[in-house]
Amino acid sequence: MRTPNSIILVLCVFVFNLFSITAFAEELEENQAQNKGIGIYLDQDFLVPFSNEDRDYTMGLAVEFFWQKESGIYPLDGLVRTAGEWLGIYDTDEIDYSFMLGTLAYTPDDLSDPQPIYNDRPYASLIYFSNKRVRSDEKKALAAEILLGIIGSRIPGEAQTAFHRWYRDYNDLKETDDPVDPKGWRHQISDGGELTFRLRLTKSEIIEVLSYPGSFDIASTVGLSLGFQTNANVGIAMRLGKLRSPIWSMPYDPVNRGNFVPSKAKHEWYLWSAFNARLVGYDALLQGQFNKSEVTFSYNELEPVVYDGGLGLTMGFLSSQITFSVNAKTPDLKIFSRNQVWGGVNYIHYF
Repeated sequence: MRTPNSIILVLCVFVFNLFSITAFAEELEENQAQNKGIGIYLDQDFLVPFSNEDRDYTMGLAVEFFWQKESGIYPLDGLVRTAGEWLGIYDTDEIDYSFMLGTLAYTPDDLSDPQPIYNDRPYASLIYFSNKRVRSDEKKALAAEILLGIIGSRIPGEAQTAFHRWYRDYNDLKETDDPVDPKGWRHQISDGGELTFRLRLTKSEIIEVLSYPGSFDIASTVGLSLGFQTNANVGIAMRLGKLRSPIWSMPYDPVNRGNFVPSKAKHEWYLWSAFNARLVGYDALLQGQFNKSEVTFSYNELEPVVYDGGLGLTMGFLSSQITFSVNAKTPDLKIFSRNQVWGGVNYIHYF
């Protein structure tokens, strides 16, 4: 599926207008911190022109609500509070909170085959909600997150099919079936639905000797994930531009692995990059969970170390922030050598 030229043109014009709006807004209003907001995050492989393969991590969508004071939607607070205390996040500290609803989908390369495909990654999906609490200061941030979800739901597969049909209709592709309707979702991991869980603990810290406040910063990250995805990771992140927010608010991969809460600062812009190395212990979206799945892989067939990274542009203006990014990930399985590439568009509005 190729990205229409009209979409690329609209994005270019949008970026240009955002820069103009930001410059105008700075003349009208000083930077202010705001206590709460909402973020909308979209991941799609078609957002990267000329490289869309419509496979592996093919779709992600999430909505996040965040605030500084303990109020709002927080059904998992007791579990997250206990996990946070393991990291030294106590109720007496100034803490940021968030609540997220999201979904993601993975597919093999050949979407036209209705039979189980045993030599490629399986169809897999997750629908989830998560709660997070973060304690931070100018030098470091600690985060604890609890996720509850359902793997194997039919909804992501139906959504992908509907999107492909809309795309063909929108571009008047009546003479072709490209992009093809995915025909193998009934062979997905835990087809029909199964509850799942994940606990994630993360710490990030500024590398002071390499950072220049207000214009350039760099931070290291370590994390541990336990549950349907069990792994440990180390990473590094960098920003360059006009900075008025902490580096841990950088919007890298929020649908999958957003470690902290969004920035509440106005009138900033920066280029950013991030890189992570992940030691994999278990991944239910490849190995299956408790319910029987038609296509699964053993631990010995998984890559023991997976690398992921991203490049992005983030701009804050008035009461909003927008991010455009390109993300990549090395193979999850030893049976193929292809990398995964997808684009992201994130929008945040502050109240």
